[in-house]
Amino acid sequence: MKLEELKKLYEEARTPYRRIETIEKLSLEIKNNNDLLLRSIEGILEICQNIKGLRENISLCSFVIHILIQSRKPEALYILLKFIKSLPPSTPFVFVEFLSKLLPYYGKIIVGPTKELIEFPENSPQHAIGIQSLCNLFLDGTIGDENLPYLLSLLEDFQSDIYFSNYLVEMVKSTNEYQSFIKKEKKEIEEFEIPDDFLVKKEPN
Repeated sequence: MKLEELKKLYEEARTPYRRIETIEKLSLEIKNNNDLLLRSIEGILEICQNIKGLRENISLCSFVIHILIQSRKPEALYILLKFIKSLPPSTPFVFVEFLSKLLPYYGKIIVGPTKELIEFPENSPQHAIGIQSLCNLFLDGTIGDENLPYLLSLLEDFQSDIYFSNYLVEMVKSTNEYQSFIKKEKKEIEEFEIPDDFLVKKEPN
């Protein structure tokens, strides 16, 4: 499917029902290895890699991202992550929130990529998407116990950013699961004792 054909399908899907139906149909095509459709989606995402293009095409961009997410194909995830890493500064807050809610649909497989996004500079859209996605994974119960220490160290001193990620951070911190994990960590530290024979005593001359 060529780029212009994809745009036409988007324009024809005017009602929510038609749009959902179209997304399901196209995501199935990606599952069936329609590489031409993937290339057309990449073309649309390239248009949205600068702030002007993103603001003018944000609805179309969201449409094709839904297709990528619903397909659950590794190639689709690669394209989406590549796009996220190229997002311009001043990406709208609602778009950052949108991506952070969709990435967790991949489950635990997305934890590694979110950690990579968190390595981007603070107040970048990528950094915010990483933090918010990780918080959503925690709230969904899919982050995995092995990733809780990382989350704890990340959120312990977090204050805020220009994308208002603190609202999700505070939601995570207020949960019983998070508080229980903190208490467990503190208890393990307090109970740790250095054995008497750990230090070598210097014999007197």
